[in-house]
Amino acid sequence: MTDAPLDLKISVQLPNDHVEALESYFYECEPNPWVLIQKTVADPYYLNGYFNQEDDCTQAIADIKEKFPQLDLSFNKEKLVATEWQNAYKEYVKPWNDRLLHWVPLWAKETYSVPEEGRPIYVDAGMAFGTGCHETTQLCASRLVDFFLSDVTKDNLTMVDAGCGSGILALSARALGFQSIRGFDNDPDAIKVCHDLLNHNPSLNQIEFSVDDLVSGLPEDSIDFLMANIQTNILLPFAEPIIKSLHASAHLILSGILTKEIELLKLHYLEKLNQLRPNAKILTDSREKGEWSDLKIEIIACESEKII
Repeated sequence: MTDAPLDLKISVQLPNDHVEALESYFYECEPNPWVLIQKTVADPYYLNGYFNQEDDCTQAIADIKEKFPQLDLSFNKEKLVATEWQNAYKEYVKPWNDRLLHWVPLWAKETYSVPEEGRPIYVDAGMAFGTGCHETTQLCASRLVDFFLSDVTKDNLTMVDAGCGSGILALSARALGFQSIRGFDNDPDAIKVCHDLLNHNPSLNQIEFSVDDLVSGLPEDSIDFLMANIQTNILLPFAEPIIKSLHASAHLILSGILTKEIELLKLHYLEKLNQLRPNAKILTDSREKGEWSDLKIEIIACESEKII
């Protein structure tokens, strides 16, 4: 009989037609005790939650049922000792990398070998949707590395992670050596998580994190490289303040976009750019990862351009 503290795991099998809505909902919540798991493409999806206290578990189930009343969910509940809790996270949160950048869960810090030229970011594997493992975050991170390795002049650039969540992208930019970086989110809990991650990465300091929204966090004509890993239903109505926040020449990376929505979003942003930056040259590119897509927009100013 162990004297280790007990933690709770709850689990339920999900209908496939509800997975997308749940994933989108959880992705907007930081920090988050939930994780969606599918072992292989032939297996069903499961929703697992991990909790320290019974009251937290009960409240989380009530929140899910209130948000998704159409789901008749009956959760299985089991107790885990601390070591089982840690191993449960290891099943789905593993180290991953994109060229120079290496995202390493804290539990693997002593065992994961970062290459000499690698730039590590240590993440808390207890935050199921805040570890950088989500496809939308990986799409943004890949664009960030592309930009770092390009021949674009990078001196004195202002970089912003809008809707930063756990701050993974801002920390990644700092790990690459960019200097002027800030991140913001409208959720104070998310900003607390950002500062917690900074504590785990003391070498990645000098990042400004703040509680702001897509208006207060985006002063006009202030940003050279903007990452907005949010969602289509937010990116669409805020296209104008997002575009107006960019310098005359700038890079904009949008993510959190379902592949089926990418053309709608692209056309909307091109229309807004045509109105606001009629003389600029606009280059676009999109990539897919799983069911998600991103949109890269590069704005190249003409000499006569004025931002409308």
